[in-house]
Amino acid sequence: MKNLLQSAVFVSLESQLIDIAKQIQSASVVHLMAPADVEGVLALSQLESALLDNSKNYLRRILPPRRHVSRDDKETIPEVDGLVVHISPFHETQNAIQIEENYIQIFPISVSLTFPNSSRTHNGAVDCTALSAALASILSPDGARVRKQRPMAMAGSWLRSGSDANYDPVLSTLRDHLDSEGSIEIRSLPEVPNPDVVMIPGLSKMMLSRLQKRWPKMDVEQRSSAISELVLPSLRLGGISTMRLEELVWHRAMIPGHDIDIASQLHQAQKLWPDDETKAKVYASNILDGLITNGHF
Repeated sequence: MKNLLQSAVFVSLESQLIDIAKQIQSASVVHLMAPADVEGVLALSQLESALLDNSKNYLRRILPPRRHVSRDDKETIPEVDGLVVHISPFHETQNAIQIEENYIQIFPISVSLTFPNSSRTHNGAVDCTALSAALASILSPDGARVRKQRPMAMAGSWLRSGSDANYDPVLSTLRDHLDSEGSIEIRSLPEVPNPDVVMIPGLSKMMLSRLQKRWPKMDVEQRSSAISELVLPSLRLGGISTMRLEELVWHRAMIPGHDIDIASQLHQAQKLWPDDETKAKVYASNILDGLITNGHF
């Protein structure tokens, strides 16, 4: 794996992340807390994998899911002995991670990105999963479990509403980094064996099936024309941003060796997520165990 901190996403956050990693390493026990939502589970899987790889003592506490916490109420954080790492994926975007003596709160952080050969500055937000993946890379850069979680480092960015804008610099940068290091493979929709096409409104499964059969024998121009015809109904219907549509059609992120792309995995997991608070906590914990073991849903 390439050093995740070398990605433009984490340039302005590196010193904070290193300080947090040192605090985690020096703690006698770490209490990881996150809501029973897919966003919380994704972040937990990154951190738990690093702690397991380092044989670090930790305890997991699954908090109520977002739908069961009113906007006016704050999450109740139990008093415990040791270091609390509180993951808050739905918190308002801030400029820095909250770091106290025995309490660290991880929430989305705003960043400004610049790229070679461009004078423009792009603003975005780094979500809790990406931040946790960066921490995991510091805590256990060569850990077997951390390596398994690496493809999911971009999953939180995909779930954020930033992907519904015309351009999300954080998602694009993370995707390119993971692709270049070999953690994911980027494929177009017809090259994905088992995609969930429900995310694209108006897409014809029959047309996609026909295109998948013809795709290997088509040249670049034919493929571009066929894709345009396939997604034309979706463009007419609307209800999906241009960027999200492009990602779902041209940039499906695949974990090497698996038939279902990451976006489809996330969509299917969310569909099955229980509404009941107790069931949601149990489901989240089971999903988390599976993620840590397998690296995918």
